[in-house]
Amino acid sequence: MQLREYFDIGLTVDAYAQLLDEDQTDLHQMYERRACLDEDAIKVIRATGQHHILVVTEPWCGDSLAIFPVIAKLFTAARCEVRVIRRDEHTDLIDQFLTNGGRAIPIVIILDDQFETRFHWGPRPKPAQDIIMDHKAAIAAGEIDKADVHKQVRAFYARDHGKTIVAEFAEAFSRL
Repeated sequence: MQLREYFDIGLTVDAYAQLLDEDQTDLHQMYERRACLDEDAIKVIRATGQHHILVVTEPWCGDSLAIFPVIAKLFTAARCEVRVIRRDEHTDLIDQFLTNGGRAIPIVIILDDQFETRFHWGPRPKPAQDIIMDHKAAIAAGEIDKADVHKQVRAFYARDHGKTIVAEFAEAFSRL
């Protein structure tokens, strides 16, 4: 399938939210309320023209529960169309955007008006990804529990309020 076809069959933000269970909905709403949007970032995104945002994710993904609400709020404010494709139903799509050989999510694909990829982002903002990468060998060696590393990532999300995500998108859009 072409990216336009994925976009056309993608779920709206509201339809995706309907897939979340009660606990996931609570987390999603908390991160959405706490998300700090930067008006300058919104202006940068708007100034680059109309964009279509395709997010590949799943409701069970802890990173997505923290990231997706920020992304949805940011791109809605910037007047972009956002659609969601479920990773586990469309492995052919995620396989085009692997992270270190894996199907890590969420992946955010920025499409132009012809539905060509301008750039993609994900699965995490750099500081959160650094936490994972800094502990990857220790996890593999059994020296640290993966759950403890994920607690560090969640603590980052709780402190950051989406500011890093917004800044990373503003930087990427400023280069378009």
